[in-house]
Amino acid sequence: MSTLKGIIVKDDPRYDYLENYLRKNGIYTTEAIDEIEKQDFIIFPFKKEIDEEEFDDKFFENLKGNTVIFSGLRKKYLEEKCRKYSLKYYVLMEDKSVSIMNAIPTSEGVIANIIDDTTKTIYNMSILIIGYGVCGQDLARRLKALDANVSTLVRSEEKEYLARTRGITPVFAEKLNNQKYDVIVNTVPDKILTKEQINKFKDSLIIDIASIPHGFDVEYMKKIGANYKLILGIPGKYAVEYAGEILAKKICERMI
Repeated sequence: MSTLKGIIVKDDPRYDYLENYLRKNGIYTTEAIDEIEKQDFIIFPFKKEIDEEEFDDKFFENLKGNTVIFSGLRKKYLEEKCRKYSLKYYVLMEDKSVSIMNAIPTSEGVIANIIDDTTKTIYNMSILIIGYGVCGQDLARRLKALDANVSTLVRSEEKEYLARTRGITPVFAEKLNNQKYDVIVNTVPDKILTKEQINKFKDSLIIDIASIPHGFDVEYMKKIGANYKLILGIPGKYAVEYAGEILAKKICERMI
C-alpha cells in the first residue's frame, strides 16, 4: 500500500498534535495547498469558516474522486461541494466515539474552572448539570467522585431513571424553583431555563459549554449581571495533545 498523503488547513492547536500522530503512523501531511490531485484527504479548519476564494470549484474539481474531506465541525459549504463533486465528507465531532473520548478533557476543564472561580471545595458543593447526554454523564460521574451533591436537569423518564441508578439526582425544569445551586453547568445547545429561573440563579456560577446557540443569551446574562462564563472548545484548551490524538486516530480509522 502506498503512503497516504493529505493537506491540513490549520486553525486549531489540536491540529499540531493530530499532524504529529499521523506522521508517526506513516501518513504524509503538508500545510501547502499544492499537488491537490495527489492528495488522499484534506483536513479543513476545525471551526473557522472556509476560505471560499482559495477553496473554490476549481479546487474541488481537481481532487481525486476518492479524496476524503474532514472538518471538526459541520460546514455547509463543504457539504455542498462534496455533494456536487461526489466526495466523501466526514465531520469529526459528529462521531459518537470522538464525543465520548472528548468528554474526559471537557469534564476536567469544567472542574478546573469550578475550582478557579469559586471559594468553596467541590466536596459538598451543590451542582446542577443541564443535560444528561455524553458530556453531562461524564461530568456528573467525576463530580460525584469528588463528593459533590450533583443534580441533573432531565427531560425524559429514561434519563431520570438513568441518573437515579448512578446516584445523581434528576430534576425536571418545572421543579427548579425551590432549589439552590452553587454551580450550574449547561451542556445543551438550547435555552432550557426561563428568564425567571435565570434571575433566581444569577448569583450561582453558571458555566455554559454548549455550542451555538448555547444555553443562555450572552447579552441578557451581561445585562442582569449574572456570574456567567461561556467556555467553548475545552479539549483544545486543557488537553490539546490528547484531543488532537483523538481526532488523528479517527482519521486513521477512516483512511487505513
